[in-house]
Amino acid sequence: MFISKRKHDPAHYMLKIESFSLLSEDHTSKFESDIFEASGHKWRLDLYPNGNGEDDDCSHISLYVVICNTDSCSQGWDVCVDVTFFVYDHIHHNFVTFQGSMGRRQTWGFDKLISLESFMESKNGYLFNDSCVFGVEVTAVPEFTKMDRCLSMTKLPTTMNTYIWTIDGFSVLPEQALYSEAFKLGKVKWKLSLFPKGLQAGKGTHLSIWLSVHDADLLPEDWKVYAKHKIRVKCQGTGSDIQRETTKGWFHNAADTWGFQFFMPLSQLMDVENGFLLDDTLIVEVEFSVMGMLRNFI
Repeated sequence: MFISKRKHDPAHYMLKIESFSLLSEDHTSKFESDIFEASGHKWRLDLYPNGNGEDDDCSHISLYVVICNTDSCSQGWDVCVDVTFFVYDHIHHNFVTFQGSMGRRQTWGFDKLISLESFMESKNGYLFNDSCVFGVEVTAVPEFTKMDRCLSMTKLPTTMNTYIWTIDGFSVLPEQALYSEAFKLGKVKWKLSLFPKGLQAGKGTHLSIWLSVHDADLLPEDWKVYAKHKIRVKCQGTGSDIQRETTKGWFHNAADTWGFQFFMPLSQLMDVENGFLLDDTLIVEVEFSVMGMLRNFI
């Protein structure tokens, strides 16, 4: 690896991350950037804030650039590139660059770009107000389309991170989906959907609940939102709530809804001794802890 410094911005792609500590502490295994173009090929950045998991080593940041349009390449395609990665130094107002022997493959990068200890050390200037900037140049490609994106991570205050949905007359609801009103938490509008008699594999046996981005079809095609959240059915008696936490945190154009077909058994829900239905009323909550949005970098 050859390390140097320069003043100029990366030519092909730059990614600013706000609240890096939240991304790292959340143990997100990998963040895939949106796709950028460079001279007839499409690429993306793959960032592992706690390492790529090989050899159980979580002490370094791993960073790669991946070619994404191999299906459209002719048989026996071959691309030779020389990649330069960038990390911004906020103290000296320049970029630290990382280069190595790249050659021909589908993924180029470093398993151990920089140690987390060095990255977190304030005197090195990589983090400023918990924000950092990464970049990449695919220097073997002479023509490119520049795209700058910002991943903004936010930890919502406990006073503003929960939506409560009260559903009356639960026992007489039809089998079709029931939708909550649209609600705004963070910078995104959401809605809950509930299937009283279950959906798909859970039909007839389980309560099914889903969380969706509201009016997702009106958003830009490249929108991407992260939401670490929990959905719970409240116990209105002396027992405990039923709570589920999704492992799928990213909402985007191809997947604007996440939820649970098997949220809880209908037999458990309908048993009055369990306390989930009081006066035929069901209470559903969704609680957000961390939210992120990938947007144009300003």
